[in-house]
Amino acid sequence: MSLSRSTRRSRPGAFAALAAAGALAALLSGCAGGAPTPSPSPSADAAEPIFASDEEALAAAEAGYSEHLALVDLLTAAGGADVAGLDDVATSEYAANIKESLQRLQESGARTEGSTRFDSAGLIEQFDSDGAATVDVYLCLDVSEVRVLDASGKDVTPTDRKDRAPIQVELVSASAGDPAHLLVAGAQSWSGDDFC
Repeated sequence: MSLSRSTRRSRPGAFAALAAAGALAALLSGCAGGAPTPSPSPSADAAEPIFASDEEALAAAEAGYSEHLALVDLLTAAGGADVAGLDDVATSEYAANIKESLQRLQESGARTEGSTRFDSAGLIEQFDSDGAATVDVYLCLDVSEVRVLDASGKDVTPTDRKDRAPIQVELVSASAGDPAHLLVAGAQSWSGDDFC
């Protein structure tokens, strides 16, 4: 399987809908893998790396993505009315996309119940630039335990929803003061073979 870095662009709200556990799952089909872009080359006088190993970078990415999913689950369970805390788990640009999806969820009167999980995470690449880290990973997103409920509490989870999907996630340093703490910067459907 070829692991290449894709562009940071994805259609607004496309992944947020899947992360919202299928409330807007139809948008997932709009995700498209981007064209590969080159990675920055480290300079000869590069500073000490932010992560000492690929394993450390992957662990930080898993931790950052777990925080992101837990918060999105809480917000969608509340029907999307509250958006507090998104800037603590996602970049401002990506948080804006999630907020749009949450607004659509709120307008629909729907909410979710259950927890989104992931497994089979692997590192695509990691690099440092100007004291900040970028970590790209692939993983299997699992929404099998999440149900979508309408305003009356009736289960309206799409019967044809794909419960497990391979995705690619990009995470970046939260700040210069804490470069090992990663925020989600974007996500899109995995363009390679379905490894889930």
